[in-house]
Amino acid sequence: SYRGGVALEYPDKLSLEEARLLPRVLSTKPSVKKLWILKLSLSAFRAAFDKLQDWGSLEELLIWHIDSEGEDFDVDLSGAFDKLRVLELRCETISISFARKIGNYLRESRSLQELSLWDSCGGDEGAEAIAEALTVNSTLKKLTLLGQKLTSQTLVAFAKALVVNTTLELVDLFDTFSVDKEKPSFLFEEDLYSDVFKIIRILWTQEVLPELTRLILETRHCSQVSVSVTASVDKDILREFFEAVASSTALDLLHFYPSENCFDELADGIAFVVERTATLQEVLNLMHVEAGSERQLVRVLDALKVNRSVARFSMYVELLTPEIAKSLSDLLAVNDALSDVAVCEYWGISSEIVQTILGGLRKNHTLTGITVSWDPDEDVGIDEMKELLKKNGRLLDLAVKFVTGERIDTEAADAANKLGSSASLVNRLRELTGKTTETVLGDLHAALARLSV
Repeated sequence: SYRGGVALEYPDKLSLEEARLLPRVLSTKPSVKKLWILKLSLSAFRAAFDKLQDWGSLEELLIWHIDSEGEDFDVDLSGAFDKLRVLELRCETISISFARKIGNYLRESRSLQELSLWDSCGGDEGAEAIAEALTVNSTLKKLTLLGQKLTSQTLVAFAKALVVNTTLELVDLFDTFSVDKEKPSFLFEEDLYSDVFKIIRILWTQEVLPELTRLILETRHCSQVSVSVTASVDKDILREFFEAVASSTALDLLHFYPSENCFDELADGIAFVVERTATLQEVLNLMHVEAGSERQLVRVLDALKVNRSVARFSMYVELLTPEIAKSLSDLLAVNDALSDVAVCEYWGISSEIVQTILGGLRKNHTLTGITVSWDPDEDVGIDEMKELLKKNGRLLDLAVKFVTGERIDTEAADAANKLGSSASLVNRLRELTGKTTETVLGDLHAALARLSV
């Protein structure tokens, strides 16, 4: 179920013939709330959605790859912007012309709350057209532009739009633009733009780490912080940054871009943060841990033992050592917040390492995803690992159904009791219901209170 309806998914390439049937499916199946398509051609996309006005009850349309074969993306999507709540398109040939059409659609839209354009958006000129439209749009809450390099010209355009727009909650420009020496200094200096970075997400380089630290301390940054640093960074400035992150209650993602290999001060800083934060939900460190420096990962895993908020953690080594496996096992045995852990994505893992990890995983109720090797052999204990993760997934599903009232039997009640107010359960309830964290926690506590009656 999804928001009172169903989600329709096409995990293979959608053919032209299948695409032609979609309008009828949407108009005759009022239960379809979400449609996800992995891949289709531009011709198939046109056959399904060009000039479509009857979208039935559909709220979300997500297309992960539109194969345009070099042809400019040009489709009449006025109906989509008038009917949908969420639209995500991934295509490499969205031109300036179509970006301007998107701007026109946004001016008239009365329903769209989230728009994501991956791989192209018409460059700076196209992005500016979209930004200009946001000065009059009053429905869009989240805009994502990813996969095309833009300049500070786009950043300034969105900053100026946000002076007028009071609806947008996030403008994600993460991998399109990074703030470095090119930074438009007036965005940091003028009061008119004091809250711009509470809404705009970008990649921060070490040259502007002091400015980022100040924004975090003053609660003037969005909930997701992405940073690119190297071992040459000033260590005092880096320490001050980590202290700011640890003290913040507004951040939920700490992300380090893979600019080079991890270094001791970075690992120590991450450990410092996870030992102290009560609100951070994800740590994504994509700076690779070199062979011989595995203690960097061990320090962070040990720090996570006292953390009760981080649900997703990623930090990669080339090979799992016995020390890392022991630390990971000890973490899983005591942690009730983590739902996904990724520590190694390379070939090969020994049965001894797997058995060590299983020792802690058998005591864990919340973990549903773990990456410890790329395509490991099944005969080293991976089968049991998969079954334990599936068991935890079933626990999560049962707990969700108990909280929502879909099931009130003993099995569902036991699942809810085991998971309690874990981050994995809270996040799943938020995704399914669309409610805020505070409302979900209220529902959860009320459901758990029924167990003591």
